[in-house]
Amino acid sequence: LILFFFYAYLAHRAFPSFPTRRPPDLGAGKLVFGIKSKNRDAIDAVQNAIANHPVTIHEFGDFYPAGDEYELVYGITGRLIPPQGLPLQVGAVVNNVETLYNLYQASLGQPVTDTFMTITGAVKQPLTVRVPIGMSGRDVLALAGGPSISDYRIMESGLMMGRLLPDDEQPVTKTTGGLIVLPQDHILIQRYTRPVKAMHRIGHSACDQCSYCTELCPRYLLGYNVQPHLVMRSLGFTALGTEIWNRHSLLCCQCGLCTLYACPESLYPREACVRGMQDLRGKGQGKWEGPTEVRVHAMKDSRRVPIKQLMNRLNVTQYEAHAEFKAIDVTPAQVRIPLKQHVGVAATAIVKAGQTVRRGETIAEMADGKLGANIHASLSGRVHEVTPDMVTIRA
Repeated sequence: LILFFFYAYLAHRAFPSFPTRRPPDLGAGKLVFGIKSKNRDAIDAVQNAIANHPVTIHEFGDFYPAGDEYELVYGITGRLIPPQGLPLQVGAVVNNVETLYNLYQASLGQPVTDTFMTITGAVKQPLTVRVPIGMSGRDVLALAGGPSISDYRIMESGLMMGRLLPDDEQPVTKTTGGLIVLPQDHILIQRYTRPVKAMHRIGHSACDQCSYCTELCPRYLLGYNVQPHLVMRSLGFTALGTEIWNRHSLLCCQCGLCTLYACPESLYPREACVRGMQDLRGKGQGKWEGPTEVRVHAMKDSRRVPIKQLMNRLNVTQYEAHAEFKAIDVTPAQVRIPLKQHVGVAATAIVKAGQTVRRGETIAEMADGKLGANIHASLSGRVHEVTPDMVTIRA
């Protein structure tokens, strides 16, 4: 087995006293930290921490998407995960630092009540901080001094694969990686607010099949049969034709490069791929049945997308700033904790309005045999409201 620890710079800043004792034997033949070469402070810190342990560091260039697990496994081991497969199928396990930190905390009996977040973009003081799950976006932005503009929208967990929040009252979940504030009239906000039907209509009328979306697709360059330009053809075909072209979407990782970087006409190949996958899965045809042999494209290394170049294309270079980690005590007046924060089904609340709870106490449980996780209070206080989707606690 091989463990890859990513986002090590955050770990260095957030967990300076992380235990350095030898971990239990996991049966792994090799353990590796994957860190971008530009993060020299992180590399030096990790190098010192692993000096007496059988762990190495693999440095990556500043390209997107370097953190994709298929890219990580190939970059470090040279192995290619089977189509629609998992790293375990090639003898690897991939985790990020916060997940491993939470696992360590769980071994001590500490549940997940907080998440590490970066607040950046059009804010007065970009920073990285640890906040209670269920805290509102508005309260989180206040930790960064608030937005620096009056008319803004918020992207959650990244510009490429994140989502546009409907408002700033949305609660933080355990999977929230950060908030990025952008002006309401920013091109990315305009693109993310366009109706999906309009995206497909524009694609049907304007796509000239140049194939740039495919030629720059990271999964295609790894050797997987993802061809967004062929999927775009499905937008103008009958049901039979749609089914044929949609098969080229099944191995898409939805990284967004085709839509937000590669297409010279600013169309929406990723959205077409998402629709294609959904259509096929709805018909019970979502399993890949094509060739399983994967061969890396000869031009892969020369078609990498540098982060700086991507930022220029997205028009966000003006927001580049160092978001220093600050270990501050964050105690909001209220948290609204979603009962579904990840894949699987929602947990069932076991508390009632008016009940007093303590931070870390279980407030919702998973039914036996169901995929999901128990939910714990991130704030000590009184349960204000319980719905099938949310538990609200006031300090």
